[in-house]
Amino acid sequence: MHRLTFVSLSFAVMLGCGGGKKDADHPGKGDTSSADGGGGETASGEKGDGGAGEGEGAPKKDECVGFDISNLDDLLMKSGCEVANAKPDTLSNAEVKGKLEVSVSASPTKGPPGAKFDLIVNFVNKTKEPMTLNFRIDPTPRFETEVWDAKFKKRIDMPAGSPPSAPKGFEPPPAAEQKVAKVTIAPNGAAHQRIPWEAVKMTWAPEKVRGTPIERGFPRKPNGPLPKGKYNIKVVTPLVGIMESGVDHEISAPKVEIEIGG
Repeated sequence: MHRLTFVSLSFAVMLGCGGGKKDADHPGKGDTSSADGGGGETASGEKGDGGAGEGEGAPKKDECVGFDISNLDDLLMKSGCEVANAKPDTLSNAEVKGKLEVSVSASPTKGPPGAKFDLIVNFVNKTKEPMTLNFRIDPTPRFETEVWDAKFKKRIDMPAGSPPSAPKGFEPPPAAEQKVAKVTIAPNGAAHQRIPWEAVKMTWAPEKVRGTPIERGFPRKPNGPLPKGKYNIKVVTPLVGIMESGVDHEISAPKVEIEIGG
């Protein structure tokens, strides 16, 4: 009986002394909430937060910021990128000349009548600082195309004459509320948007009035391939809040030449 008591006491003393000394030498051992015991850099290169996991005190990544944004409208549709209480026509116009380059390229640049093309709009931040751009959403960001002749004298994609009256009972939906969404492009970064386009003529489509938002104008539909020739395709982007001179909107509405046939 005495022998068991002595052994038990000795074992308890060993646990008390040995355990305390080990914890003092390694105060962070046993804490698996952070790879480095807290406060250091993680594997991703970000600073640790002392053991807090993602969403538990760690800085939240801004989903509206990017260096190479491949689908701009994906970000613009996120609720977190919407600017609260902002309207497109109330924004101050920022000077972006020499800082922001907006262009559009076509793939391919030449094709037969009726062919399909991919238009890629590129927003390039030419500065060494982050650049925040504002876009109109109503309720989605609209990247619309205009087709002009080679000399920019006549618009080709508009049907002849005035739009017809809509069929009875086919009233268009009410205009959507205009809001603003923002995206920040990292220094020397870029954002891109793909717009499909077909080399076709258009005609009025009164039967589509009911499902077409009024801000998109009277609906149209394809009406045969475009004739052979060279055309200027202008992409009217929803970019707002920038300074532009003249009526051509050389920044927010870039253009590219496409050859049909030949």
